[in-house]
This record gives sequence, C-alpha cells and structure tokens, in this order.
Amino acid sequence: MLKELRTQTFLPWIEKLWDTPDVAHDNPHDQHFHASLSLGFTDTEARNAFFTGQVIQDLSDRLAPQVSAIHAYDVTAALTYVKNGEILPHYEG
Repeated sequence: MLKELRTQTFLPWIEKLWDTPDVAHDNPHDQHFHASLSLGFTDTEARNAFFTGQVIQDLSDRLAPQVSAIHAYDVTAALTYVKNGEILPHYEG
C-alpha cells in the first residue's frame, strides 16, 4: 500500500535560527515539533485502505507514547530539487 516514506527531524528551537519577521515560532516547549513523517500512496483507494485497516491501529499504538499531534493532508505534487546529494539545475516533478 505504501509507495513512499519520508522522515525528517528538526533541530531544537533556537530564536536566532528561526528569526522570521512577523512569525512567532516561540511555542511552549511541550508544543515544539521535533520531526515529521510523510506517507505516500499510489492512489486514494490505497490511502483509504491503509487508514481504515489494522495497520494504522498498530502504527497508532506504537506512535502514541512519542507523538503529540498528527496532521494529515493531501499533497498533489512533490518536487525534487536535490538528487543523490546534487542540486538539480531544474526541479523534477
């Protein structure tokens, strides 16, 4: 069912590293995001089967002690700007 899996961890929040004008990043310590997990599916049916099947319950049980929030949304395109450690002259779709 799963076509793609991406993980990303974030550096701890340090004010000077997140110095974005007019954007507040100083969330309470217990509400900082430390990582993201992206799941990719071949189509809507595969995604629906994943989220309504037993696999998601097993995954949820394992993540619950470590995760404070889960946000889900559809992504229509993922563009590649770096491949094999090299910056591409033009993104790939």
